[in-house]
Amino acid sequence: MRPDGVGLLDLEKGKEAGTIPETGVLFCALSPARNYLVTVQRPVKGEDGLPAKNLKVWDLATKACVLALCQKTVNKDSWPVLEWSCDDSVVVHMVTNTLHCYSRQDGFSAYRKLAIKGVGTFSISPSAGPPRLAAFLPEVKASPAAAAVYDWSVTGSGAAEPAALVRKAFFRCQGAQMHWNATGSAVLAMAYADFDATNQSYYGEQKLHFLPSEAKDAELAVTVPLPKEGPVHDVKWTPAGDYFVVVAGFMPSKVTLFDAKCKAVYDLGTGPYNLVWWNPFGRFLAVAGFGNLPGDILFYDKKTSGVMKQMGAVRSPAVTGDWSPDGRHFLVATTAPRLRVDNGFKVFTYYGEQVSSQAVPVLYQASWRPAPEGTYTDRPQSPDRLAASGTPSGGASGGRDKSSTPVGPPRAAAYKPPHAKMGLIGQTTSFSAAFDASAPPPGRIGAHAQNKPTTPGGEFVTKAASKNAKKRASKKKGDDGEEEPCSGEQQEPATHGSSQSQEQQCGGATAAMAALDVGTDGVEALQRRIKALQRKLKQIEQIKEKCSKEAKLFKN
Repeated sequence: MRPDGVGLLDLEKGKEAGTIPETGVLFCALSPARNYLVTVQRPVKGEDGLPAKNLKVWDLATKACVLALCQKTVNKDSWPVLEWSCDDSVVVHMVTNTLHCYSRQDGFSAYRKLAIKGVGTFSISPSAGPPRLAAFLPEVKASPAAAAVYDWSVTGSGAAEPAALVRKAFFRCQGAQMHWNATGSAVLAMAYADFDATNQSYYGEQKLHFLPSEAKDAELAVTVPLPKEGPVHDVKWTPAGDYFVVVAGFMPSKVTLFDAKCKAVYDLGTGPYNLVWWNPFGRFLAVAGFGNLPGDILFYDKKTSGVMKQMGAVRSPAVTGDWSPDGRHFLVATTAPRLRVDNGFKVFTYYGEQVSSQAVPVLYQASWRPAPEGTYTDRPQSPDRLAASGTPSGGASGGRDKSSTPVGPPRAAAYKPPHAKMGLIGQTTSFSAAFDASAPPPGRIGAHAQNKPTTPGGEFVTKAASKNAKKRASKKKGDDGEEEPCSGEQQEPATHGSSQSQEQQCGGATAAMAALDVGTDGVEALQRRIKALQRKLKQIEQIKEKCSKEAKLFKN
């Protein structure tokens, strides 16, 4: 973007291909088929006092504006505001409670309406299959928020609001990001809220929901069963759309691979990670912790069976990452304004070996030169690399083995305070915000380990409500314990000897329970049991006293 307009470059010829005559452009974006360019300016008022048309679509072949619209709000989080079909034949613009669909057949001169009441954000399926559109509907009064899938081909000037093919409702949500897979068979809705009602995160809360695109599979819509509680850091579909990987949970976060039916198939372990990238062919995966994390990068090779084999690891603090078009190299960059120091970029191989590095005083963006589709083909690891790593070329078998365990870069020893080093305390508890030593080793996830879908709204139970539920369960357990008599309690304590034997039996049971080696939960249960037994003894004494009084009355 230049002062006189937006410059276009021909990368094949290495020279300028033209200029879009639009000044003051804030953001720009290409259409999926690279036939059109969308630009936006700051919203201003025209000479007539009405908002000016600051959102424009340009034909790259003729450099002419084919569509001009008015966009009141412009920000980086909501860009791009226009959604295209995969072949650039239709472009959709969102207004209040309505989506306007412009067609290339009539020169984008008229639009058809798709009425969706309360629509907040939307996304069109990237596949050439059935026309599907995913929309987010925010909360309204007592109604929950929802993500829904629609057929956007049902449009017209007087068409009523179409019925949702699939719908998933959830609470405590301010917005959502839609992530379609390449085939258009499913969409992931990452719902987020700026405020965490459970007070567990300063950065709000996120939930991930899975929605199929066909009405026959509507019962498969479910909240993604994440294995660890906490925020959702990143989620990415494979280019083929058959798997997706999620980085979620409080640090150290957990990385999990799911199949196209939202079933967890492989656990990649825990660590200081918040970003993931698939290479263009979906074979290699890079997992990294950038930003305020140490910069650990792990490289995996995904087998056809879904098994993930680690190829290498490296530590390189950075801000962004990107795979090369050939899928064999990985670019990391430290850019401004996220970081003003140590700007530059590095290039690594698919197994973590550094091949290039360059420092730049101020670097704003770094990316690979795009290549036409079909220029490169998918290739597995090279034979030399396989021989060096000791991995058989025939593929990997399932199960958990040493080769699937992440081997990260050398880690510094955990910090110990001076009093712990001098042995002033008996035993210290090791804690790390980066690595969880108690987590199970990485490997396949069996069918028995699948989490059951939660009740609608059950995933948003607050911490206070959960605590109260535990108290009620504990109280109920204690009350049920009172019905379990000690040996001989059902017999009427007519004699002093029998009451003593009952006390001895109950006391012996209490002593036996106190002698057990239990944890914190067991101690609480033991205390409740002791109190129940004490109440039983008190009741026995009352019955004894009552029986003795009745015996004196009958005697007189």
